[in-house]
Amino acid sequence: MIALGFYSVCLKASDLARTVRFYRELGFEPTGEDAPGLRVSLKNGADTLTFMSFLQVNIINFRGAHIYRLMSLLDEAGLEPVGFNEHPDEQLLMLDDEGNPLPENECGHFTVVDPDGHELFFNTHPPEREPFELATRTPSRKERDQISDGLMLGRCVYRLSTTNLELSRSFYTTLGLEVIPNRDGAWVVPPASHGDVGFVFQLRQSTEPPVGLSFFQDEIEESSLIANGFKQRDEGWFNVDPDGRVLEVLPASELIAE
Repeated sequence: MIALGFYSVCLKASDLARTVRFYRELGFEPTGEDAPGLRVSLKNGADTLTFMSFLQVNIINFRGAHIYRLMSLLDEAGLEPVGFNEHPDEQLLMLDDEGNPLPENECGHFTVVDPDGHELFFNTHPPEREPFELATRTPSRKERDQISDGLMLGRCVYRLSTTNLELSRSFYTTLGLEVIPNRDGAWVVPPASHGDVGFVFQLRQSTEPPVGLSFFQDEIEESSLIANGFKQRDEGWFNVDPDGRVLEVLPASELIAE
């Protein structure tokens, strides 16, 4: 499978201002890529979360890939892409002489839904194609810092709850990703052949809310966590954000390297 795109996480916010305030208090900082009242992106070291007031569900967003080619490959693999370019007014498309989208247009958008209803949204604008192609040809930088020292919470990893771990493992393997078992579920990472398009997220068989955030830190600052509403649970700490997502802080030793 070809590389899926640059990875990012977009989270719905029922009260955008309240959600942003919550994460700002945890040390997240604005990136400046905002749309007032609609979208705010916050960074935590090298990690970025985008909160949106208009989302119906939380999504994983992949950007930069050749949309038509990728959609065709996923369809052949039996993953049923939906919504191909259903919002053409939001997408700059390559057109023929009569103004119709070319059948193998590099840009556009579509959605794939995993076995638990988690949405993966693939969309690409023309300026994103070249940097993405360059990244896929650049060797992966394994030496990148994994934990982001100095952050209250540490490295942020998106977590998906699943009711059937084996079915989810099969789905993400079919997407061309590596699924690596751990004691609670599995890590999902791109293969080395995808170049410097690195990311990691989690699958966990769980009855907790559908998505959450795990943070990994070398030295957990318990006093800071307590002051921000975290409570101890097993070997880590947990909290719940304004939209019901469970946040947990765990030792860095539990995090897989990309």
